[in-house]
Amino acid sequence: MQCHWLIIPVSALLLGVGPAYADEEPEWRAWPLGNKVRLQVGSFFANMETTVRVDATNGMLGSQISFERDLGLDDSKTRPMVNAYWRFFERHRLDFYYFNLDRSGDSISSVDIRFGDQVFQANLPLQFFFDVEIFNLGYSYSLLFDEKKDWSVGLALSFQELGVGMRGTVAGQPLEVIESDSVLAPLPTFTTRFAYALTPKWVLDASAGYFTIGIDFGDGELDGDIISTNVGVRWKPVDYLSFGLMYQFFEVDVDVDQSRLHWAIDYQYDGPALYVGTQF
Repeated sequence: MQCHWLIIPVSALLLGVGPAYADEEPEWRAWPLGNKVRLQVGSFFANMETTVRVDATNGMLGSQISFERDLGLDDSKTRPMVNAYWRFFERHRLDFYYFNLDRSGDSISSVDIRFGDQVFQANLPLQFFFDVEIFNLGYSYSLLFDEKKDWSVGLALSFQELGVGMRGTVAGQPLEVIESDSVLAPLPTFTTRFAYALTPKWVLDASAGYFTIGIDFGDGELDGDIISTNVGVRWKPVDYLSFGLMYQFFEVDVDVDQSRLHWAIDYQYDGPALYVGTQF
């Protein structure tokens, strides 16, 4: 009884797409850019810059902290990445992207650091972390699609989880301050993509996305901007296997007002990525 609600949409889907499989595949499926499904996994060699400010509950501004410059956090890291798409009709496709970047470190600051309601004094050991997890799901429509070119525009929904924390000594006592939040509301990012097939085996790819945030969630508000771009080339030696190299740039500049406090985060990462893919 619990699955009866699936009968109508599933039956409609089977009736709608079933005849297409009975006939010969459409001409566009044989084009270099006409793969129905593509999955890519790889490594992203990211260069990072992270600035955080956590204000006190009484309105006093917190310290503007550069995790790389002020606290000595590594400014580069290699992380896995996954993306995929499904072209369910000739000009329509769904895209998926996942990236996780967790960093932590320890240092001794030369100046006092105000982090929320606490002040960590200079010349004392500090431990800290900054974590970000991003999951994007997008739809795009190809305005131009032929044997050589695919130019599309679309809308991606970005789900992000951010976390920042610091541990040290305050008034002679060990103290840990953690501020994290899951931005579960879908944050729409307007995107455009262009792919050009140099040959049946070599393809150039480029994309760009932009979004201005302004939403309410849970007990707070979030405002800011998201910018993302990438450009790359991929080589398909055989029908079901491809290799690629791309350069990615991503920047988030957000302010989060919660019932307890206000925090501002500006982080960006950029760098090359190598990946292997399969398509059919």
